[in-house]
Amino acid sequence: MTHRWQYKLGFAAMAVMIALVTGCSGTGSEKVTVKNPPVRETGGKVELERIDRQSDSYGLAWLSDSEIISTKAPKWMEGDLYVHSLVKENDPDRKLGVQHALTVNPSPQQSYLFISNRMEASFLNLADGKETPLDVSDGTYSILNGDVRGAWVEEKAYVFAAAYGLSVAETNGKVTPILKMKDQQSVLKVEAFSDSSDPNRFAVYFLDSSDALYKLMVSNGQFNRPTAESDPELIRKNIADFSISPDGTNLALVEETGDNKNTVYLIPADKPGKETKLAEGRLARQMSWSPDGSKLAYSLFNLERGGSGLYVMDTKTGHMTLVSLYPNLQSLLVWSPDGNQLMMSQENPEMNLTTTDTKLMTEIYRFK
Repeated sequence: MTHRWQYKLGFAAMAVMIALVTGCSGTGSEKVTVKNPPVRETGGKVELERIDRQSDSYGLAWLSDSEIISTKAPKWMEGDLYVHSLVKENDPDRKLGVQHALTVNPSPQQSYLFISNRMEASFLNLADGKETPLDVSDGTYSILNGDVRGAWVEEKAYVFAAAYGLSVAETNGKVTPILKMKDQQSVLKVEAFSDSSDPNRFAVYFLDSSDALYKLMVSNGQFNRPTAESDPELIRKNIADFSISPDGTNLALVEETGDNKNTVYLIPADKPGKETKLAEGRLARQMSWSPDGSKLAYSLFNLERGGSGLYVMDTKTGHMTLVSLYPNLQSLLVWSPDGNQLMMSQENPEMNLTTTDTKLMTEIYRFK
């Protein structure tokens, strides 16, 4: 999928890796390296305890607070998945029994895994190991947009991007389309949260390829199948990235506010016109809330003014802590279930751009 900010993102990522010295080099035989945090904040603020690195591995998701799901092959190869223990480093990684995976997304209570590549998708029940394939074909071709990570609706359903639209998959394997995009637009990012006042309703936020952010309300309709209640509501234009808080009360937005200028805002979900500016730079990406909503992580690239890096904000006080000098702009930032650890994975972090000798690295930021 070609999109105009992808070129800028790739250029910026290359420029910053050349311009910044991150102190992150290591050898292929090195498994875990503990690094000194670039900044240590005290006095009730977000405090970074340590950074652990796992080389030769690409972390995809958390299986628990002490285990991650990773692959030892570049993502495009869709290799085997492994479970790696963070507390028993001498234990060998064990195979998860899943192959050809590009995206792995655990349900909030870690009961299921949604697993997909560019053509296929399935649910894996972690209690009994049963895998339920999903019908993501229109009869001839796959409708799955495998490059976009979807979103869980509690433990019962999963919203994913389809070709020119959105669909909901239930854990029993049923797939229901809920939105067909207009003018051949496509979905770039999707998140969801349940309506606390009505267990049969949930909200879906999505960013389309015209940089517009929308909200879609969905409820169980006829035959108890998910159905959009109305057309999507336009929230804001010129959006480069977003993330909705776990309770659905706040939106973190990255807005393109000028040439080579992104501004990070925090706005109440029910009052889109009221906003708080958090930061600005040439590029900002990878907005990610901790599961308890107490922290917000994002990456900022700001070569001219300085201040590039990975930040974590205390959402109660608004204080921001720089946790890495490397502004990860492309890899997902994934929080552990308890919200005290943040995982960032990279391919070719040392500018080795050959496909035959791809370098993989996973870093885990541990907070006090």
